[in-house]
Amino acid sequence: MSRQTSVSPTLAVILSIALAVSAAFGGNQILKTQDTGGAPIDVASAEASFAAGDNVLIDDAAIAAQSGIPGPRTVKEFSREEQFSMFALTWNGHRDIAAFVRSEQADGSWGPWWDAEPIGQTGPGGENGTELIYVEPTNRVQVSVTGVDILGAPAEESAPEAAPAEAPAVADVDINVAEAPAPAPEPAPAPAPAAAAAAAPAGIAPLPTNYGDIQPVADVAEAADLNVVFIDGRADEGGIALATDSVTYGMPDVVTRAGWRANETLRCQGTTYDSEVQAAGVHHTAGSNNYSRAESAGIVRGIYDYHARSLGWCDVGYNALVDKYGTIYEGRFGGLDKNVQGAHVGGFNRNTFGISMMGNYDVAQTTPAMIQSVGEMIGWKAAVAGFDPQGSAPYTPLAFNGSKYTGGRSMTLPNVFAHRDAHNNACPGTYGYAQMGNIKTIAAQKVQEIESGSAGASTTSTPSTTSTPSTTSTPSTTATTPPPAEGNTRTETTTTLQEPVGQEPPAQQDSATALLSSAANGEQTALLTIIGSLAALAVTYLTAEGASPGTTAQVGDVQILEGVTLDNLKPVLDIASSLAGDTKVTQAVDRVNTNYGAVLGEPRGGLNTADATYALFDNGIVLDESGSAEARALWGAIGDVWAGQGFDLGPLGMPLNEQYSEGDLVRVDFEGGYVTFDPATGDVDVKLS
Repeated sequence: MSRQTSVSPTLAVILSIALAVSAAFGGNQILKTQDTGGAPIDVASAEASFAAGDNVLIDDAAIAAQSGIPGPRTVKEFSREEQFSMFALTWNGHRDIAAFVRSEQADGSWGPWWDAEPIGQTGPGGENGTELIYVEPTNRVQVSVTGVDILGAPAEESAPEAAPAEAPAVADVDINVAEAPAPAPEPAPAPAPAAAAAAAPAGIAPLPTNYGDIQPVADVAEAADLNVVFIDGRADEGGIALATDSVTYGMPDVVTRAGWRANETLRCQGTTYDSEVQAAGVHHTAGSNNYSRAESAGIVRGIYDYHARSLGWCDVGYNALVDKYGTIYEGRFGGLDKNVQGAHVGGFNRNTFGISMMGNYDVAQTTPAMIQSVGEMIGWKAAVAGFDPQGSAPYTPLAFNGSKYTGGRSMTLPNVFAHRDAHNNACPGTYGYAQMGNIKTIAAQKVQEIESGSAGASTTSTPSTTSTPSTTSTPSTTATTPPPAEGNTRTETTTTLQEPVGQEPPAQQDSATALLSSAANGEQTALLTIIGSLAALAVTYLTAEGASPGTTAQVGDVQILEGVTLDNLKPVLDIASSLAGDTKVTQAVDRVNTNYGAVLGEPRGGLNTADATYALFDNGIVLDESGSAEARALWGAIGDVWAGQGFDLGPLGMPLNEQYSEGDLVRVDFEGGYVTFDPATGDVDVKLS
């Protein structure tokens, strides 16, 4: 059933004011839900030799830290006229390569460096490569690598004389780090500086002229041995992919392959079925977490194309994927209710089910909706396959380069395990790994509900990505287990908030949440009260979406409006903005990046009010209060609680610091109290002063 809303004249004024503010920063776009299914969508995919990239010299602290050697470093730069949003390196066979990639943003600045970790699992022809990195839509990337000779030796030095016996060893030299050459008695004339400067892009140091003076390390790959892959999932053609109501008892709603518009002609071999499924492996993908609902299906299409075509796997490696909004996508072809063997953990693919969280959860917090969906999908699969999500069982892995275990030797494998439990890597990231206990608990609860007959067709809560049942029949949704005759109830759980306390807040509940709820429902006095505040933009988004916050939850000493988060501001201020005009905001961003890493993500917009300047980012916000000595940043769960209690109008007021450790918790102090967050459990507590 579609929902229609009427907008009062006063609310129209609020919307106009908010959108005018957004336009001053560069525009906005409201995404619209589109129909389920449709014709397959081919991704835009191109490949080139790694050697074809331009060599540019950069002096970047992050790259120096990656290589372990200070000083400027030569990286490869690739530019394309056709926009792309995903990038990877590929090669043949096994190579010891470390790669990092960053993309040029819309304002000409460079984004953060993303770790492009080697997958390690070769295709039938020896194909290998890095994870596919979501870099956001761009036309230019830079790649920093170790284990690859970017510079190479010039032809005139191809046959050097034997080195003297006392020559120092160079095995520990990073071949792509530029070092000042030793002074020569008679230096050659320097080239014209104007020509060198013209070759370098804006903000990039001129290229070094002494490539041949930098000695290569033995046993490294040549640049020509690698290829680069540019992919765009064409999100604009598909829009938001809608989940199909499951007809299998207890199964969460899933976007089928037809729903995310898979091109089935990419599959190059039949499905491999195992005799059983005894465990589920949890992953994350890679790259930026700044994607919209409408971009999610395009990312899935890109991963499918890269796994199937570039790596030679003939299909996507994961059995299922889940985006940060909690939407579940069918992965490998063959039927989610069947024992389909994936390609997700080398040596551990037999008899396991692979599910991946879309994003990089080493740098950003997971979302409750995503964790809930991952847990419920694993729980449903465990119920179908007959394993205990909180148990373990003997398992004999196959031999695999990078595995923690010897191939052919039995070990004990948790029935729900993280990629890093089997391989020497960080997947599914620090924040993702901290949620493994919650995922197992949610999965076990799902199994219990299915076995007791109390599970509905789906317990996931993704109202903007569900639709009426599709008439398209796919292997994922055709197998049915009739529900018991009695008691099918819908159960919704959350790991961070307590039980909702009602639709209408009573008099003693927080006035800020009541004000936002009234404003979102069109009450004119409330609307006039919030004009000029950050909260007004959240009301703009909720109203445009036809949503209105109603239920509240008690978190510590405050009432939180459920569904109100920092993300509510993104569709209204969805642009790439420059922070150069606000020194305090820039200093705050630099401070956060130094102390916590790239937790904020990229800038997405800004708002100036009479009392403060706000800069919105992928994963957080920076608040510069008028008259304050410095700006402060909020992100993650604490930022969302601040939003839910009323943004700048709530009882907490403005932050006094960035988050800091307090035992096992992280804490932020506010004008009106403080908030603590437990990364292991996802629990948030608020204390008012």
